Amino acid sequence: MLRLLSFPLIILLIALGVTEIIPVVKWSIGHYIIYKWVAVGMAAYFVLSIIRIFNKNLEWLRTFSHELSHTIVGMMFLRKIHSFEAGEGEGEMSHSGGLRFGTIFISLAPYCLPIFTYLLLFLRELGAQNSLYIFDIMIGFTLAFHIGCFRSQIGTHQTDITSIGILRSYLFIFAMWIVNLTILLLSIRYGVIDAFKTLAINYYDQIVIWWKYAVRFVQSLL
Repeated sequence: MLRLLSFPLIILLIALGVTEIIPVVKWSIGHYIIYKWVAVGMAAYFVLSIIRIFNKNLEWLRTFSHELSHTIVGMMFLRKIHSFEAGEGEGEMSHSGGLRFGTIFISLAPYCLPIFTYLLLFLRELGAQNSLYIFDIMIGFTLAFHIGCFRSQIGTHQTDITSIGILRSYLFIFAMWIVNLTILLLSIRYGVIDAFKTLAINYYDQIVIWWKYAVRFVQSLL
């Protein structure tokens, strides 16, 4: 039942995400200068990632990030963590119990949750105005790291994805990437807390509008 219900909810999330991200991206393009330090951080990561002396532990770090994402989200859904292992290219996290509906979030967390980026977005709230550029550089760096993890780990060979269902997994990942990008762009403008508030309010308002249109449409058929 939960599997069947998840499809319309994911489609709704995609529709809300697309509706919200379009004006956000348009504004961001017109004010691209405020994202320059994020771009610097991303560029720095991609440069360092091709220099052997800096990237010799990159594969292990990607695996560690992958399993850490599973673990953090697992704890958020009240799962009991039994083990955590991260090797070079191989890792595993086992858990049990907790909230059943959290399975999709736990399984797909490494592909759609840039945990280090979000950590820095929240720490940025505590930074002085004249030091925000340092956080922005690190935010860009960690975001590029997550993109690198995504590129190297995504695929139908992953049991994380096949256990949820390939179509459902990719739709969910796509929906979450839209949400993440929207929050990131808004966070540099307002801060991450206000970004979440803005997104939640706009999503709610959009659902109310769509519901009114749906009710009117049904009434017109009666």
